[in-house]
Amino acid sequence: MSGRDYRSFISNHRGDGNDKFVKRFTDSGTRAVYKAVDYDKLKAFAAERKFAGQESLVKVKKIQQTSKINKEHNLVKQHKLAWHKEFIRQNNIRKRQQVDVEVFVRQNAEDHAVSAKAFQDFEDYESMLVTDFNQFKTDTVDPIWNLREDLQYWVLEHQHDLDTDETKADHERVMKTVDSVKEQQKQLLDRLHNEQLALEQDLHLGILAEIGHHMEKKVQQGIPEEAFDLECPDLDLKASVLQEFILLDEKHRERLVDLEIKHADVISSDTGGWDAKDHYLFQVIVDQYPHDMQNRRMLYIDMLKRQFPKMTRAELVAHEDWCIYYKYYHERRKDIVTDWIRDRRELLNKTKVVFAEACVAIEYEEVKNEFKQKQQEMCQILYQKVKQWREQKTEAMLLEQKLEEQHRQEVLIHMKEEEEKEKKKRRHQKEMVKEYHTKLDESRTRQEESDRKRLDELQKLLAEQAAYDKERVKFREIQFLKKEQERWEKEQQKIVEEEEKEERLETLRQTVRPVVESDPVRVWQDTEAWQAHRTGEEDINIQKPLYDNYGYTSQQVYSDPRLRLEHKLREAGVHNTDYARFMMSKMKPPQEPRRDMESTVFKNT
Repeated sequence: MSGRDYRSFISNHRGDGNDKFVKRFTDSGTRAVYKAVDYDKLKAFAAERKFAGQESLVKVKKIQQTSKINKEHNLVKQHKLAWHKEFIRQNNIRKRQQVDVEVFVRQNAEDHAVSAKAFQDFEDYESMLVTDFNQFKTDTVDPIWNLREDLQYWVLEHQHDLDTDETKADHERVMKTVDSVKEQQKQLLDRLHNEQLALEQDLHLGILAEIGHHMEKKVQQGIPEEAFDLECPDLDLKASVLQEFILLDEKHRERLVDLEIKHADVISSDTGGWDAKDHYLFQVIVDQYPHDMQNRRMLYIDMLKRQFPKMTRAELVAHEDWCIYYKYYHERRKDIVTDWIRDRRELLNKTKVVFAEACVAIEYEEVKNEFKQKQQEMCQILYQKVKQWREQKTEAMLLEQKLEEQHRQEVLIHMKEEEEKEKKKRRHQKEMVKEYHTKLDESRTRQEESDRKRLDELQKLLAEQAAYDKERVKFREIQFLKKEQERWEKEQQKIVEEEEKEERLETLRQTVRPVVESDPVRVWQDTEAWQAHRTGEEDINIQKPLYDNYGYTSQQVYSDPRLRLEHKLREAGVHNTDYARFMMSKMKPPQEPRRDMESTVFKNT
């Protein structure tokens, strides 16, 4: 029998069921079909899995928090960079303006200047303000610092005896003094605040407000006096030319009225319904970010959210649109007024030229009557020129209006395109996420199909192997029975031979058996080995190992040619190549293995 025939040892024999009845009887007749459940172990396992899930959830939240913190840090960093650039720009502007003011004051403060006395008064008033400020600081701020230092010294001096009655009385007096100083400081701050509000109101309603209001360009409407004073021999020509001033004013007034009608909801308020301080802060924050800056709108919207936490994004965007339209209205109004002034100036110059030419023509007519008809024709030509100029100016104004309208439409289209880009970007991101989930589902479906096919193949192979194994088991059972019968016969024959041998030996022993007398005392006596152990004369080898070691020496191991070949291939650095594997498979051991050690499990698969 060889090792490859191990299946012949598999037997379907089962023991008698009497042991089951005995066990059931000893267990008092209870039927133990199900095993007892260890609920404490299940609870511990469930708690362990729950704790692992909580740890994973905490890690995910931590990653999200870290991502949010990094994003916030990047935004703050960009805000800081923009603020630093704006600070440098404003600082440069301040220094430049300060230098201009100093130059202006220095030029006008000279003795020979006309306004030297006024600027000398300005310097005296400035020095008086500095003196008043220092006196105010000495009277209000310095006592606070002195009181703070006295309190620190008092606390340091009485820190070890704070529980005494005397210290408590001093503490009450100190607290009364501090409360009195706080009340005085509060009254002082309220008075300063009221003075600040009064000064701001005076600035808004005083001469400075009028100066700022009159800084806007004003147009002198109607026919200018200079045009009235011009001499023109032809009254009809003069009346028609002067009428052009009125027509020009009416056209520009119509443009201003149309502009005000279009932006009536914008110009109804100077702050867009916001508080003046909030509106000013809004404009400062928006202007802080340059127009050529990347992600400018996202940055200042984020800063506005931080500055106005109570307002929603929709309110901020609405006020942003109002500011854009309000700025466009004033820029457009300024352009119209500038065009109006320029057209009136050009018309006045043209009138002077026309009237001068008319005077020259009349002089020629008075000198030479023969050129009277020619002069009339000349006047007609000049009138046609003025008319043609008026038509050209009208066409130019229409073209300017059309260009302005196109510019306005382009701005609106640009804003819509920005919104569409943002929507497309979000839609693209959603499609990418959806596509990712779709691909994930498809890959999962393909994997399930491949696993199902592989499972079917394995089940088919296992069924074939089971059928083959069943046939082999049946064959091996027959062979096992034959071998058992042969072995039983050999054992019977061997038993008979042993009995015959024992009979012969017994006959031989009877011939040589010694005759010894009976000595029962000898059974109770010590043996020679025990006597040697008691007397200490036993020969013991201390160097002898406790256990026998069975193994192989290095020479015996290295005598295998496969080991020597592998060592040489490893030294050459080619032990991982296909050639090395092929050579190792072809190399035979020094002794052929036994056939019963060979396995046939996977030869039929």
